[in-house]
Amino acid sequence: MANIQVPFETAEQTGVTLDLEIPDKNLAKSFVPQEPKGIDDLENTLLKAVESPVKGKKFSELVGPSVKVAFITENQFRAAPATTLLKPLLEKAKDAGAQVSVAIGCGKVPTLSPEEIEEKLGKGVVEMGISIECNDVSQPENYSFHGITSSGTPLWVLKSVSEADVIITISTTQATLWGYGGSGMILPAVTGNETTEINHVMSVAPDCIPGNNDCRMQLDKYEALEMVGVDMGINVVVANNWDIIYINAGEPVSSHKEAVKFYDTIYRFDARDLGEFDIVITGSTAPTNHLFFHTGWAVVNCLQICKEGGTIIFSSPCPGYHDWPGFALMDLMKDFMPPSPENHEKALKSFYVKERELWAGCIWYPIFRSMLDREIKIITQPENIDMASDVGLSVGTSLEEALDEAMVKHGDNARVAFVPFGRYTVFDV
Repeated sequence: MANIQVPFETAEQTGVTLDLEIPDKNLAKSFVPQEPKGIDDLENTLLKAVESPVKGKKFSELVGPSVKVAFITENQFRAAPATTLLKPLLEKAKDAGAQVSVAIGCGKVPTLSPEEIEEKLGKGVVEMGISIECNDVSQPENYSFHGITSSGTPLWVLKSVSEADVIITISTTQATLWGYGGSGMILPAVTGNETTEINHVMSVAPDCIPGNNDCRMQLDKYEALEMVGVDMGINVVVANNWDIIYINAGEPVSSHKEAVKFYDTIYRFDARDLGEFDIVITGSTAPTNHLFFHTGWAVVNCLQICKEGGTIIFSSPCPGYHDWPGFALMDLMKDFMPPSPENHEKALKSFYVKERELWAGCIWYPIFRSMLDREIKIITQPENIDMASDVGLSVGTSLEEALDEAMVKHGDNARVAFVPFGRYTVFDV
């Protein structure tokens, strides 16, 4: 028997696994990335990176007396540690005489409370007394128009960003449902409601899948960075144990693509000659693990190696975030359950008649679409069972029972794949 340890972590609790035994003849492949050791001196590495950009001007060439510098960070559900990265850059800019401000790229996620801002940016940044603003799409007067992208997306951007002389972003490079994260530090991080919704229509396109950096949605985000004139993107890769394993800086599109290349050397697997698997078992790790709304991306990442009619078993504790329960926002798909061709059409129509918004639909819809021809079994904490079941999801608390049921369905010779870090992993098939 093979014994595997399926990650079952939360953002606050690392190292938790669910042990599972699988017959040797059934465990066909384990896709385990070899993550490098974390960077020891992160601040020094950061300061070197911004002075040795992949392309474009150095940080010291961008900041200067009376120059208005806007820094854009991610929201609280992304992993780049702004508490470590932001303060030394703000201090360098201020020492050069620049006027600095910070925009937290909330997209359409609710704005952060003062306590959440301090947790995300760090007490030292808050105490600097600089302007800190959250993107808030309920305030349309706070945006300026930048034109229309070649994909037809009208671009409204937060004025505090638009009016800056220099724009610098700090983001996490990671596989997402629409290519790779880290590219959206203008769109949707600091764009208005209309911009985000129109761009996110592209999330329903067949090419919008994990690991496709050339999908329409991703290219539209790249174009937004260029149209607004972002001067420097700082790109960070955060390992599954929260270690920072890579950092670069430079012209935002070029530097992000370089970060993607690094990411792929660790988390991208060639599965083209392995065939499809009957059962895929995957887990969730600590970084930003609060809500199934975010951890559930692992299901879609594993879809490509799971055969049609196969079973994906996903383990995620989903402890919730403040007042949000662990399966918050997943009830948006309840009206379209169970998955069927008819309900699929109903879900698509809901986006276009504005019954559902695509800022959330871009996440729950790919999961829903996965359930049209795969069985998705979710293992989570007991307190999530009622809400998840009410949505119509197949949930339980026993990984062993889920595997036993899948083996009965697929037979004694079922081929099983283990993908421990599902949300991080992408495949070539």
